[in-house]
Amino acid sequence: MVYNRPIIIQKLNEDTEEWSDYLRLRSFVNKSKGSEYLSSGSIQYSQELVFNVRYCTPLKLITLNTQQYRIVFEGVIYDIEDYDDYMLKHRNVKLLGIGRYE
Repeated sequence: MVYNRPIIIQKLNEDTEEWSDYLRLRSFVNKSKGSEYLSSGSIQYSQELVFNVRYCTPLKLITLNTQQYRIVFEGVIYDIEDYDDYMLKHRNVKLLGIGRYE
């Protein structure tokens, strides 16, 4: 697995409701699925990507607070829907991100 795609993980400041950069990582990115649908007269597209990153301690905070973090990849924002640290080995973490386009 080659970690060659740069991503930024951003954190929401609950007081100001503004996003700021939290971590800059390299990731192995894999498409999970995508869908397209018509809503309110416009076409909307949703894409799920799996971001595989090497474990680091700051990632641990995302575990139970996925709604306070998001991923920026190639200029697109992905909401973090799942965090998977396989068997809690702290080697690799899979983050499921959902990006939506309107």
